[in-house]
Amino acid sequence: MSSPSAGRARRMATVAAVLATAAAVDLAAKAMAEAWLAEGTVRGLIPFIDLTLSFNRGISFSLFPAHDPSSLALLLGIQGTLTCLVTAWALAATGSLERLGLAAIAGGAAGNFVDRLRDGAVTDYLDLHTSGFRWFTFNLADAWISIGVVMLLLEGLPLSGRRPGPGEPVP
Repeated sequence: MSSPSAGRARRMATVAAVLATAAAVDLAAKAMAEAWLAEGTVRGLIPFIDLTLSFNRGISFSLFPAHDPSSLALLLGIQGTLTCLVTAWALAATGSLERLGLAAIAGGAAGNFVDRLRDGAVTDYLDLHTSGFRWFTFNLADAWISIGVVMLLLEGLPLSGRRPGPGEPVP
């Protein structure tokens, strides 16, 4: 039987490994995109995703852009705080899928935070499109965040079609 501290250490190691791996892979992909692509150049990747280098100074979909040092500091402060809160939530998670999902979200957020801290903007390069309509441009950090959200949703789904009876705990 393992001690509570051993279980806590395993949870911390899992969260740290997922967070660090997600952030590192994201930052390496952004560096490759910056080295390989010129801003605004479009290179086909697969039928619904092109490679297009752009820099997002705001949050999702370029909302609230930070063009001056004080707005950048505010945005970094908010982003860093939320990343730390999600990491703490991942460490406290009781379910393994919930823990992995939150760690993936924190890893993606950390990748975008480091990128914004270094360059004042987040590097985006994956351009999603279909039938001549461009949806949005994103990066692997955004994909990690989305994968984490899907994991959280899956964690919340009941494992069987059976509904709990009166007085039974909801899984």
